[in-house]
Amino acid sequence: MIDFIKGKLINKKTASLVIEAGGIGYSISATLGAIEQTGEIGSEVLMPVYLHFKDNPISMMLYGFSSETERECFKQIISVSGIGPKTALAILSAINYNEFIEMIIKGNYHPLTTISGVGKKTAERVAVELKDKIGKIETDSSFTSLNTNKLGELGKASEIISALISLGYNRLEADKMVKQISLRNDFMEMPVESIVREILRGK
Repeated sequence: MIDFIKGKLINKKTASLVIEAGGIGYSISATLGAIEQTGEIGSEVLMPVYLHFKDNPISMMLYGFSSETERECFKQIISVSGIGPKTALAILSAINYNEFIEMIIKGNYHPLTTISGVGKKTAERVAVELKDKIGKIETDSSFTSLNTNKLGELGKASEIISALISLGYNRLEADKMVKQISLRNDFMEMPVESIVREILRGK
């Protein structure tokens, strides 16, 4: 099993990146926290990853995280019946993993219901199934923020839409939500990651 990838950052988008290691370019779907903490293109990156296998059709996907703690949260979430990697990634992108751990310990599943793909029953199941497990994961403060460079309005909207699609929304849903939030006066000042997080939280 692959534990981490260390190499040169080749490409970075809102919900994915490419790291070159040993002459191979690894495409990784990552949480917003993981994306935010990476440096500039060309910098050295060390990222904890999880290799997910899918039987039908047979495929493999790498998922990246800001820390080992965040990765452990991801593994716990996908252990819940009916929750796949995309939904788990959306949860940990909308809610910082330290907050997620505290939420589940307290039995507060309501913020989860605002996330795409997570209804009330699913959120309740997450809270019930993980309550005894999640408390064993230590929270930490390794999360750091990296503002995204300003983009032109169309380019910025396109990047947000791509991120939402990769996190489980369909194109029409993503277009509609981005069109609504782009009307805000502070749209161009807000980092892309902050906008995606607000959309995921249903704000």
